Parts: sequence; C-alpha cells; structure tokens
Amino acid sequence: MRQVRPFPWLPAGVLLGLACTAPVYAQNLPAATVECDVFIAGGGFGGVAAAIEALELGKKVCMSEITDWIGGQVTQQGVSALDERPLQRNNPNLFARGYEQFRQAVRAKYGGEHNPGRCWVSELCFSPQVGVQVLEERLAPFRAGGQLTLLTDTVVKTLEVEGGRVRSLTTLTHIPRNSAQGVNSRPLSSFYRDWYDPRPSEFFDKRPTRFVPTAARRGKQVEWVVIDATETGELWPLAGVPYRVGTDRQNRWEPSAHPDGEDPYCTQGFTYTFVMEQSDAPRTHTKPPGYDSLYNGGYYSYEAERFNFPMIFTYRRIRGTVDGMGLEAMRPGDQSMQNWTWGNDWRVSTANTNLILTEEQLRLQGQLSSGGWQGGLRPEALAMAEEHALGYFYWLVAGTTDSQLQKNNPNYVKPVYPNYTYLAGAASPMGTAHGLSRYPYIREGRRLVGRPSIAYPYGFTIYETDISRAHQDPVLNPDRPFIFLDSVGIGQYPIDFHACIKENFEPSPYEAREAPAASYPYQLPLRALIPQKIDNLLAGAKNIATSHITNGSYRVHPIEWAIGAAAGNTAAFVLDRDITPASIVAGLDAVNPDADKRLRALQRQIVSRGNPIAVPGTTIFETQWADYK
Repeated sequence: MRQVRPFPWLPAGVLLGLACTAPVYAQNLPAATVECDVFIAGGGFGGVAAAIEALELGKKVCMSEITDWIGGQVTQQGVSALDERPLQRNNPNLFARGYEQFRQAVRAKYGGEHNPGRCWVSELCFSPQVGVQVLEERLAPFRAGGQLTLLTDTVVKTLEVEGGRVRSLTTLTHIPRNSAQGVNSRPLSSFYRDWYDPRPSEFFDKRPTRFVPTAARRGKQVEWVVIDATETGELWPLAGVPYRVGTDRQNRWEPSAHPDGEDPYCTQGFTYTFVMEQSDAPRTHTKPPGYDSLYNGGYYSYEAERFNFPMIFTYRRIRGTVDGMGLEAMRPGDQSMQNWTWGNDWRVSTANTNLILTEEQLRLQGQLSSGGWQGGLRPEALAMAEEHALGYFYWLVAGTTDSQLQKNNPNYVKPVYPNYTYLAGAASPMGTAHGLSRYPYIREGRRLVGRPSIAYPYGFTIYETDISRAHQDPVLNPDRPFIFLDSVGIGQYPIDFHACIKENFEPSPYEAREAPAASYPYQLPLRALIPQKIDNLLAGAKNIATSHITNGSYRVHPIEWAIGAAAGNTAAFVLDRDITPASIVAGLDAVNPDADKRLRALQRQIVSRGNPIAVPGTTIFETQWADYK
C-alpha cells in the first residue's frame, strides 16, 4: 500500500491523517444559543430544498454547512452537470417545483441559454459559481428577515439525545485567522480534523453554537425537527440510529447483490472535480508528485475504445460555443468540469483506506464517545483522492499510457494535448486556490435503516426489485416498479455504479455482479426518511434507507432535491400537528384511520406545493411502464 506523503501546502512536519495535536493559540470565542423549529445539518442540494419548503411553510430554520458554499453536488462538489432522464426533463412538472425553479434560474443567469456548457452528458451544464449564486439568492430574503439562520464553515460536533428525541445540538464554526490561509487555500484534507477540534488552531478560531427548540414549542410532543442532510449521513452514528455502509448480502429483493456477504468498506467511489480550459497555445505541465506510483500513472484510462480526449472534454463541458463532442466542436476558452470513473474517481476502498468509517472504526477511534466526534471520515483517503485528481489532469494533457486500453493493445500510445490550462483561484469555476472542488462528490455515505414492520422485519429499505427494469418481484410488482402508498416524491435514473476497487485495482468480491441497470420511474417512500429510535429526526439527502444498489439511482440531483423537499414538508407538517413522523405511516402496518388521514393530508400538502409524488397513470393496472425511458 502506498504511503501518503505530505502535501506541499501542509506546514512543515505535519503528516496527513495524524490526530490534531496543535497547541492552543487563543481562547475560544463565546458560545451562543440559537432557537429553531427545524435544524438542518448540511447545506447541500437536499438541505437547501428542505430549508426552502420549511421556510415557505412559516418555520424558523437553522442550517449548518461545512464549507463556505451551499448547494452540495452542484456547487461545492463541482458536479454542475445535472443527471436527469428524458421522462422528467421533457415533462418539467414531474420535477420537484424548487428543482425546476433552480434549472430555470441557472439558465436565466446565462441569458436564457438552454445548455450554457454545450455538454452531452446533460442538457444543463454550468459553472458551480453560477449554481451557488442562484441558491444564495433564493435564500437571501429569509436570511434578511431573520427566519433563516445559516452558518457556513460550520460542522456538527455533538447531539444531545434523550427519551427518543434530539434535545439540542452543538456546532463549531471555523473562522480563518488570516484570509490568505482561509478555508479554500488548501484542499479539504489539510483542515478536516482541525474543523472538528474545538481548540483554536494555527489557522482557525472556533466558535461553538448551541441549537435548541424555540421557547414557544418546549414541552410539546415534537418540540422541533432535526434533518440530516449531510453528504455522508454524519448524524446517524451521533444519534445512535441503525444504518448501513458498503455492500449488502443477496436476498430475494436484491438479486444482483453477492450471495456470500457484505463489504462494509466498499462504498461507491468519490471524486474531487476540477475545471480545465482550452488555451490557444501549448502550456507547460509539471508532473505531480507520485504520478508514477501505483494509484496514479497506472490507473488512468479512457475506459473504452469508443472514448477519447475530445469526448471526455465535451462530456461535462461547462462553457462552450459549438455543439458536438469532437475536436471540431472545441474552441479556446471552452471549459470542462472533470468527473470520470477511470480518471479522478477515487475508488480504492479497503479496511485501511475507506473514506466512510464504519461503526467499529468510529468506536475504536473514540469518535462515538462524548465530544469525540471528528466527522466520521478518513483524512488520509481525502488526501489520496486529492493527489489522484491532480494526477488525472496531468494524464489528460501529457500522459501516454492507458491502463485499460493497453490490456488489449500493448502498443497503444495515448496522444498528448498540451493546449490546456488547469483553472485555480477565487475567480475560477471552483473558486479555490488549489483548483479542486471544496468537497469531494460523495455518491454514497451512510444509508439509513428504516423502522421494522411486518413487511420489513429487518428495517425498511428501498430494494433493487422496487425500481429495476432488469429485476422485478414476480408477485408484488411484475413488469413495473413497486408502488409505495406513502410516496412523497418521484425520480428516475439508471442504477449507476462507480464501484469500489481493492489493491491492484481488483473489484471487491462482494460488489454487485449484474448492476447497473435501467430503472422505471420510481417513488420516494416516506418510510425511507424516518430513522429508528429517534422521533424528531429525518433524512434529507442521499442518506435515506436505500440498499447499496438502489443508492446508485437515488443519489442524483433531481431525486436528492425531492428528498429534501419531502423532508422539509414533513417537518413543517408534524410541527403544525404536534405528531411524530412515524405516526404518519403507522397505518401501513395495521388498520389505523388516523394515520391514513395524516398520510393523505401530508401528500396533499406536498403535491399542492408543486412536488409530484406519482407519475401520471401510476396504478397496479398500468401496463406501459416499459415505454418510460
């Protein structure tokens, strides 16, 4: 296994991944107490969607965000190429209202241009800088009016759980001591552990904030609602609720899973994106340190013979002037966001390199003890992924190897493309001094396990047979998706894996054998948002109760927004009625007229706000599901 080397931007003598032992440089800033109706951990795409719905329904909302940009995958993670399918794209009323408004607002920033980047992976590719501007403008009136408290550069440090409720939580805001050494001066791995350490450090002062329910609601059955909209499901281990990490064991509803066991260290690859620009003259490119090591020079590939440099450049192009995917369509000044499986994806995930730490690893590190939370990720994995992404740019412009194509053609020599620049700096699309995204694109983190029931004795989960066109349950849903009576949103995207690999690029023996596969239009069940044990906690992003396989579809932009919108609506609904989210779905297990009425009322509210919960014609008698592409 390759050793992680210090990055040039680290202080002398500091190694990545070592526990923070920095001396105390100053006194902590004073703590404040803030009251909320709804607290949202994570200002990503789902978190923003949840906030908008709860705010428009009159709730006082507080939201924390680890970076200085809200928006998650479309902004801080740089994936500003929307993953959509024609069914919803051609019928915008099938998108959640806020998501469609976001699409239109982005286009308005470009003077109505339908696809500013002229990319071919999507019909809307744009600069992350534009995405964050749109979302900030959307939330600005609520911040100005005091209804929204938004703390960026802020992490959740502790949860106080008592009697099946989250009673309070504490955050830490990291405040740069020197603007030249701020949060975007170095990649995330340089600062990650520092941000969870309450002690002031060489680079940051720390300000704790305690969040509690509003005084008017104290003593009610549901005093407030907390939504975990973090990228990795950070609150699940803090709250002590059941969740899964990695692959699942094969069963009747997961036919593509491996029959022999789980791999808790095998989550989908994560990616540091960056933007490159075509120049009108060759540029000098310096080979990054470690490029020729096992995980860099020997990994990169076009993946298949049908792909080449122009196709990859135009794939997620965010600024372009000519349509097309060949050299004839490329011009100086064109900009491309890079997110490629055999490129900057970091997929090596073992017990010693996994990014998402397991429950056992967290316990051994003391992260589950009082005040011990350090974010639940492995900084060494972040560092390797950062180095790997920088190496990918060099490979694109100056590399001559191809790890996959040369297997069948040892004489293959990849052409070089020197007329390209790696974009960095505050004015660049990523807005960072180092040019990498502020936060990696997280495809899969901790996945919730919903509440057990007669139908789901091991906890509610959205399974492969619920959505896959390749595998359906022959009794419950032949030739169609499963129809959830508690649907609170819809989506459609293929089951798309960026599968983990082990040493020497070998796949995990427990990775799914048959996925990916096309999906039917599917639904988002409310039960996927409700954790066990805690009655005022909801999922609000990609951390819902999916299997490893179905996460590959539920993780993309439109459905993440739909998840957040459902969480925000549900939070407002239960606060207005002083009921728990679990009570809304109690009628699905047994005859419960009150629960049935609550569920129908919530669904009416969600639909009335422009958020669809079913594709037209969604019934058990529908026979044309195969026509939905």
